[in-house]
Amino acid sequence: MGKTDLRVLGQTPLNAEPPCLVELTKHTITPLHLAYARNHSVIKDLASESDSYTVKIDGEMEGMEEKVLNVKDMIASFPRKVVVAALVCAGNRRARMQENTGKEVRGIKWSEGTIANARWGGVLLRDILISAGVPEQEDAQKGFHVCFASNVAPCEDDKCYGGSIPLEEVMAEDGAAMLAYEMNDAPLTPDHGFPLRVVVPGYFGMRWVKWVDRITISRNESPNFYQQCDYKILPECVSSPETAVKEDWWSRIPAMQRLNCNSVVAHVQCLTFACPDQKTLKVTGYAYSNSPISRVEVSADGGETWHEVQITYQEGNWSWSLWEGEVVADIDVDALELANQGQRNGRSKTKVTVISRAFDQSGGAQDTGCRWNLRGVGFCGVGIGSVEV
Repeated sequence: MGKTDLRVLGQTPLNAEPPCLVELTKHTITPLHLAYARNHSVIKDLASESDSYTVKIDGEMEGMEEKVLNVKDMIASFPRKVVVAALVCAGNRRARMQENTGKEVRGIKWSEGTIANARWGGVLLRDILISAGVPEQEDAQKGFHVCFASNVAPCEDDKCYGGSIPLEEVMAEDGAAMLAYEMNDAPLTPDHGFPLRVVVPGYFGMRWVKWVDRITISRNESPNFYQQCDYKILPECVSSPETAVKEDWWSRIPAMQRLNCNSVVAHVQCLTFACPDQKTLKVTGYAYSNSPISRVEVSADGGETWHEVQITYQEGNWSWSLWEGEVVADIDVDALELANQGQRNGRSKTKVTVISRAFDQSGGAQDTGCRWNLRGVGFCGVGIGSVEV
């Protein structure tokens, strides 16, 4: 990955995102040079260890067999599965949250480009766990969690990186959680987890553990810092890290897991110039959720009226949705001229703002009134874009 392709927000560890949403949304499948980088540790190049790299599978379920899988043997022994899924950082749109609320948030000030829609190739976790003795019966799976860990490098806040999701989600017959070794039909690169990473479609990216080397079935969630003391939507009353610790908020709030319904305006373009009091605007953007997007709407009057736009791309159950449409904005020419009295040169100009909202097939809707939280995670206020006319 060339650093010049991304806007770097941190060097060590590397954290970077594409600088231009217009360029990002030109592609249905995100090319590698535009795929954001999110790391809590240094990036390890494990090319020299790829032939000997192993994943340990263990747990406390009755009947489970502890296994150590060599990645090469795993690839040869289990069928390859391919899924298109959007990888989304929980901090996507964090800078927008801070801008909208006027309140400081803690964390990297990500814009709206920490999303990568990729084609992932790998082995279904369900198949691997069944081979290790995990029962297929749903009743036997209840109350258990799949804990992922990477012991490759120490992290900023823990000795290793880890996270977990409910076992039922991994074992669902229609699910697509996998151990991936390919991204966009090529082997993973070091910054995206080579030789092996977790892919959990429909979940936020912090659960997609890179360089995974241990999978444990447990009655408890992962004890890792990034499951227990981060990536949680704390209430507005928690205004500092000290308060969060002192009042034990981290243990009182559930960990973020599934993607929320969200939309972003990537670009607004004015199509008509002759008529002074009405402007036709072309609007493009993206949306995502934990189920397919069913509808995206835009408004040019602050949400008084909404207009459905066209979804131009959506693939399977887990991809992002790209959308575009037109909306007419009414311009109060008299008020504009009054406000611009005394200008010596040029015609009067004003900024027109377009907002967006999305809905998904499971009945979910974008929480356009999304409130501030200390870590600035999970922001899903209206998408916002503007153009000068």
